[in-house]
Amino acid sequence: MRNIAVNPMSSRLFIRGRKCFIIAVLMLLCTSSGLAWADDWPTYMHDNHRSGVTAESLDLDTLNQRWVYTSPAPPLIAWDGGQPWDADSFNSVFQVPMRNFDTAFFVTTVGDFIYFGSSVTDSVHCLSAATGLQQWAFTTDGPVRFPPSYYNGMLYFGSDDGYTYCIDAATGALGWKYSPSTDRRRIGNNGKLITMGPIRTGTAVLDGKVYFAASLVPWKSSYLCSVDAATGSSSGTGLYSVSGGENPMSAILASATKIYLSQGRQSPSIYNRSTGSYLGHIGGERGEGGCFVLLTSDTGYAFSHGLAHKNSGYRSNEYVDYAATYNQAKFMIVSGPTAYVISEHFSLNMTTNDKTVINPTLKAINRSDQSTNWSVPGDSPYYYLILAGDTLFAGGTNKVTAHNPATGDELWSRSVQGHVRGLAAANGRLYVSTDTGKIYMFGVVFPEDFNNNGIVDLPDLMLFAESYLDCTNPNDEDCLEYIP
Repeated sequence: MRNIAVNPMSSRLFIRGRKCFIIAVLMLLCTSSGLAWADDWPTYMHDNHRSGVTAESLDLDTLNQRWVYTSPAPPLIAWDGGQPWDADSFNSVFQVPMRNFDTAFFVTTVGDFIYFGSSVTDSVHCLSAATGLQQWAFTTDGPVRFPPSYYNGMLYFGSDDGYTYCIDAATGALGWKYSPSTDRRRIGNNGKLITMGPIRTGTAVLDGKVYFAASLVPWKSSYLCSVDAATGSSSGTGLYSVSGGENPMSAILASATKIYLSQGRQSPSIYNRSTGSYLGHIGGERGEGGCFVLLTSDTGYAFSHGLAHKNSGYRSNEYVDYAATYNQAKFMIVSGPTAYVISEHFSLNMTTNDKTVINPTLKAINRSDQSTNWSVPGDSPYYYLILAGDTLFAGGTNKVTAHNPATGDELWSRSVQGHVRGLAAANGRLYVSTDTGKIYMFGVVFPEDFNNNGIVDLPDLMLFAESYLDCTNPNDEDCLEYIP
């Protein structure tokens, strides 16, 4: 530190001014750290409708990569690939995979933490949303294929070990675990040992109850369960056997009165949420399934999609007013009168069975008459969509893009590694999950974050004050080197 002679009075004024300046910096830091964001992402695809739609609005001008979590290995998916074409179809039209529901580590996030399940470590992990550093991990005896659902400070999730768990969101401490089956035999599955009744639907938490299903193959018993969220007890709530051709997997959906279960190639099943009684299938036909299903409202409207060869159209039955599939659709979200659809066509080498994607497209469809509002061709396939505020985010090959939902115009793009199979937006941040096992966080870079811990807090003020006070003459240009 330099020795500079100064007038005592001017020194006191300078010190007083410097204190006022530091107080002003403190106020700035507190203001920055207290920014209010719009929405959490407490369950898979944001809500029990699996809508993928949130009120959260992200500032694209300040959305930059902050950290990357890298798994020891890519996801160990439950079912590998799919048939190259539909043998039942007259034209042998190509299929999109019907059971690719666990190709990435999807995240849920509440406040300052994110949570995800891993089929590699057989665990649920908690990371700091700001830094990506692990806070704790809870390990089960089998792969965890969906992120936990957050409810009243607790996390709820299922595992291939046949149990659904309740753990504390802050510490990872076990609250309870529940299994609908007493058959504890183990079999091999993609390098893992699993039970005959793995929980591969994730969880839906609604009105103090946790809903999930256990199933492996349709010729064995499957179970639809409703247990008390606080205690894990099924007494007075329900344990419903759904054996007899049913094979629930992929994310469970819940409305005010019904439960919907995806089944891969078979069309989704509908159950009464109060009694567990079977109500039928959406569409009523086999071959109209897919593992990505969503509800467009709480009054029974549902969309299912996945098959490449089915024509666009609506079908109704006694329990669902309308169900729809779109031609060549492999992923979809719905907001108001518009369906945002990822579609693609294939070419097939009949000798080698190799298929090539052609004409990958992102488009917006008017739900009332199924006309196309806009269509954007891609230079490579898209895989995943969410709508955050007034921005449509699309996951593609080695990149994630943002689009104007009214026109389809690309507004923002960032590079990632792998195929983007999961997206989430919450608390000013965008999370991108790829099939390589990586999770990227894009967020605001605060200039006041002097210690680079991802947040603006008191240690940043202390670091600033320490560096600033090392300078005795703020009018000296050389002083600037002391200020972070």
